[in-house]
Amino acid sequence: MRKRHLKMTSAVLCAAMCASMVGGVAANAESGSGIELAYNLATDDYAVFEQLIKDFTAETGIEVSIINGGSDYESMMKTRMSSGDLPDMWVTHGWSLIRYSEYMMDLSDQPWVENIDAGLKDVISNDDGELFILPITQAVCAVLYNKDVLDAAGVDPTTIRTWDDFDAACQAVKDNTDASPIMLELGDAFDAYSLEVIWPTLYSNSDLAENKAEALQDGSFSFEEEGRDGHQMLADWYAKGYFNEDYVSCKIDDIRQAFANNEGAFTLYSTETLPSIVAYNENVNMGILPAPAKDENGASYFGTGEGNFSCFGMWKDTEHEEECKKLLEYLARPEIAVQIVEIDGGIPALTNIELDPTAKAAYTTNAFKAAQEQFDGDLVYDNFFDREYLPSGMWSVMGDSVGVLLADGDPEGAMDEAVTMVADNYNDLMGN
Repeated sequence: MRKRHLKMTSAVLCAAMCASMVGGVAANAESGSGIELAYNLATDDYAVFEQLIKDFTAETGIEVSIINGGSDYESMMKTRMSSGDLPDMWVTHGWSLIRYSEYMMDLSDQPWVENIDAGLKDVISNDDGELFILPITQAVCAVLYNKDVLDAAGVDPTTIRTWDDFDAACQAVKDNTDASPIMLELGDAFDAYSLEVIWPTLYSNSDLAENKAEALQDGSFSFEEEGRDGHQMLADWYAKGYFNEDYVSCKIDDIRQAFANNEGAFTLYSTETLPSIVAYNENVNMGILPAPAKDENGASYFGTGEGNFSCFGMWKDTEHEEECKKLLEYLARPEIAVQIVEIDGGIPALTNIELDPTAKAAYTTNAFKAAQEQFDGDLVYDNFFDREYLPSGMWSVMGDSVGVLLADGDPEGAMDEAVTMVADNYNDLMGN
């Protein structure tokens, strides 16, 4: 097991159903030089990426067909892996090593590799030094907060070092403001982030005296006997009335608007959602808090890894190797990459990407750097928990278990069912 301490400075049918064709050059299509690129952004910002690809085609004459899987992207890619019919290039959404590397070409000899942030490079490289993606952004899993709400509650976020501190802050928000202490959404597929943030601080972080990281990875960890604490924390927050009243029907965009309107204090999520909050209110005052430690002797935690919409790799069996490498070089250009940073919402992963610190695109990066300074000396970093310590495919199970726990308003009564759901899927996927 490797810990990472970062410096940060279809089946064909499925693919066809999701296809969005980007204009190319007919002559190149006839000569077989076109690239099929699988992409996964379903927001209006997709048009920005689409235009970048059109510009690449105009510049090089290389036709590119974008297969935009949107919310069905993961299922589409699993189907295409099983059929052996993969795109020439695709977005790895955090899984370049653990899920996709056996299908991908080693890119460690490419010219843009020297510009990859040193810390992230360790996360995305295997033990042989191979890496399989051009990473344009990196995502951070953390606690997001509204500074104005915390100010009104009399809470200084820099003093939140343990989960007990976090609990006290939530109570202060509840007692002194009309805002919801913790924003949670069960209305879509993103509620897994709550466990994504909590679990590392309880089980896998290197600062823990009884670290369970190896047991999680070798399949010997028992969620039923050792892994109830995360769900219990959520149940306790429910009992204290910390969640937004509409948490069952709430969706991620509702949370974004709530933060933009100063109606929420905290959410456990990825930093990639911050630009959407700012888009609703350019004057919103948001911050990033590392996940608090289990106790006062522990360190705060940031989960980090490749961005979900911005890391591109190549199929090792592509018939268009040179064309794909030209597209990667194009996407790695600072003036192109910065536009992808803007729509992805992540933190630049290439050191030659320069953001205007006063621009909206720098909002997330500025907030993250501020948190690093505030918690300097009290931080551990690691890959996203589900990517590093759970068998592939458990992200949806995590979210489903949160829904089972909380949807009916009786978390204590639903506790066994929620934990057993996780345990059964973990054991099945680990072959136990």
